[in-house]
Amino acid sequence: MLKNKSPYELGATLYMPVVQKDAMAYIAGTKLPKLRSMVLCLEDALLETRVSEGLETLEKTLIRIGQIKAEAEDKHFPLVFVRPRNIEMAKRIAQMTGIHNIDGFVAPKVRPGDHEHWVSAVRDTDLYIMPTLETAEAFDVGAMTALRDEFLGNAPDRVLALRVGGNDLMSCLGLRRVGNLTLYDGPLFYAISMLMSVMKSKGFDLTAPVFEIIDDKETLLKEVTRDVNSGFVGKTIIHPSQIDIVQNAFRVQEVDLEAAKKILDVDAEAVFKFGGSMCEPATHRSWAQRILSRASIYGTVPSASENSSDLVGTVPPRALD
Repeated sequence: MLKNKSPYELGATLYMPVVQKDAMAYIAGTKLPKLRSMVLCLEDALLETRVSEGLETLEKTLIRIGQIKAEAEDKHFPLVFVRPRNIEMAKRIAQMTGIHNIDGFVAPKVRPGDHEHWVSAVRDTDLYIMPTLETAEAFDVGAMTALRDEFLGNAPDRVLALRVGGNDLMSCLGLRRVGNLTLYDGPLFYAISMLMSVMKSKGFDLTAPVFEIIDDKETLLKEVTRDVNSGFVGKTIIHPSQIDIVQNAFRVQEVDLEAAKKILDVDAEAVFKFGGSMCEPATHRSWAQRILSRASIYGTVPSASENSSDLVGTVPPRALD
């Protein structure tokens, strides 16, 4: 039986090599208490010469995770995923002792035709899959539509979210991220918009690519704000200093939370005005449900005015999530 997780629980997802010496401190929640999810990587973050060491370390880590969770049942632990190098490695890992102590696999470089093999790898476990869209096919709407149909036709509940691999997609174009520009200002704008339209329209959530310019926090804030308004449910990070910026962006304006509650009220009018905008439960129900989910995980921030009747917030007709 699958673990009951909301994709919004992912928040800022930190990747690290599986052999990182202090990995257990992150998993135990002592190193970064605010961290919501992390990925132990055996792919790009690990040299091929260290793969055997990585697999051995992982098996010990899986057992240790079970021990620390048993010692502190009421403590918050980040969601933990493993990124294998390929499907064959995933099948091997799925047989390891303690595999049930993590939450799933991040599947790298998923192309049309791959999904059934990843489902097969986790079939006898309670693990989620997070396929990563990071190959040249991610620029092809036909290929992505075919891949989406594969997700729909084979264990769609296994897919917690789809990860968009921004750096690999930039590499396909022979480019690298630069400071002062968000993804939405560059050549990936089409791809990420298309992926959102193709995948999310059929119920598959996506997480946003990493912002790799660690010292440019101003642009990171602009980008993650756009991520949230575009419907992404989380964002990959590469440095602990990015956690608060990313996760605070998922907090909900109080006026939006109040609007969402009114939209979901069983006695709500078919159309009504709130916060300076039209609310229509028939079309805004999905938005409202997502706002409640975000608020339950990240909380709220005060709105610009205390008089909600005069507010114009990110209310349903203009919001994309």
